[in-house]
Amino acid sequence: MKRSKFIVKYFDLIRIISAVIIGFLLALVFLYFISDNPLNAIRAFILGPFESKRRFFNVIELAIPLLFTSLGMCFMLKVGEFNLIVEGGFMLSGAVVAWLASTVLPAGLPPVVYPALLIVVGAVVGAICGLIPAMLNIKWRANVVVITIMLNYVLTYASTYILRYWMRDPSVTYLGSHRIAKNAKLHGLLRGTDLHTGLFIALAAVLFTWWFFYRSTKGFEIRVTGNNRNFAKYVGIRVTSAMLLAQIIGGALAGMGGAVEILGKYDRFLWVSQTGYGFSGLMISVLALNQPAAIPFVALLFAYLQIGANIVGTTTDVPSEFVMVIQAIIILLVAATLFMDFLRRRAVIKISKAEEEGK
Repeated sequence: MKRSKFIVKYFDLIRIISAVIIGFLLALVFLYFISDNPLNAIRAFILGPFESKRRFFNVIELAIPLLFTSLGMCFMLKVGEFNLIVEGGFMLSGAVVAWLASTVLPAGLPPVVYPALLIVVGAVVGAICGLIPAMLNIKWRANVVVITIMLNYVLTYASTYILRYWMRDPSVTYLGSHRIAKNAKLHGLLRGTDLHTGLFIALAAVLFTWWFFYRSTKGFEIRVTGNNRNFAKYVGIRVTSAMLLAQIIGGALAGMGGAVEILGKYDRFLWVSQTGYGFSGLMISVLALNQPAAIPFVALLFAYLQIGANIVGTTTDVPSEFVMVIQAIIILLVAATLFMDFLRRRAVIKISKAEEEGK
């Protein structure tokens, strides 16, 4: 009886954990059959991220931008909108921040004020990016998925335009901006790694998101709007305002992520194509069931899989892209509503029979 109640109560969590385990096992099977040295490939995939200090902290470094984009997607999904603008907002914010830090603003600004100002600018750019598709959807009923997919390409090309014509450094042989001012950079935390103080900003964003959703009135209104808009209107919630606010904050978090990533890890702006952080953020938010407290753990899992795949790609004969197949399998299993549904139905039947016998 207790087991059945546990299954019913935590069924979604059990499904997600099972999907991750199945995806991980399929990754090992995949490596076994396509590698000429499967044991070495499997060892590199599982243990590679823990074999050195730099590799271990690479996982945490990669989790930082994933936290921002997944938190941004959490806001979008909480209000019931499939707004994918976090990808383009992340990149454009990084481009604008790099342009300001390398070309426009004076290099002598105070070290703490400089990055703080740029992160605020990144948040504003991201918020504007989130506002545009939200307004088009609310005012003209435009399909937000189609809009944001196309707008992501517009923002990507806008970012590369800024790089090519506003801040390109002609003294280097590759396509890169002028050097970002030293005072604008976020401080490193550990020598020999790229870990930076953006980690604390990301964790603060997690705490803010949790507080906003579960301790603030506006967060409650957003959650109610996402669950049932008709009921939200009935109880007096301004649905349009809640939709706009959620997507603006979601875009702002993505913009902060772009700013933090550029100021924390790069000396120049080098992005010429979509980073993929936005779409990874979508997968992380879905796997975390849109729960801010669970997002850091799922982000670390995704970062671990990606770093493990990168190590496999550089040290074995297996391409690192195989991890994308594993991620797709996990998402498909989670999205399949009938996956493991037999377990829930069996538990519900047992509980019903026990209650009838008790009566």
